[in-house]
Amino acid sequence: MNPQDDKEEFEPGAHNPYRYEPRFRPSNLGRISKFLLIFGAILVLIGVVGGFSAMFLMKDGSDSPFMDLLMLAPAGFLMAFTGITGWVISGGK
Repeated sequence: MNPQDDKEEFEPGAHNPYRYEPRFRPSNLGRISKFLLIFGAILVLIGVVGGFSAMFLMKDGSDSPFMDLLMLAPAGFLMAFTGITGWVISGGK
């Protein structure tokens, strides 16, 4: 092996299939983050579709309980943002 190849290599032993990589127990942060991401996306979908459809279908100005569905969209967005941030921090696994 040429000594210059070692200088160009970013990580020592990166292309060595026999290098030691310690096993570590995966954290639950990734699993919880995926759950938050999926649940937040579902809340955003329900809030936007349900809230805007109730807004456009109730043209007479009556207050519908389905209008409260629109309030789920910001809460779902915050949950999805928290989930994707945690998923990236945990390594994306």
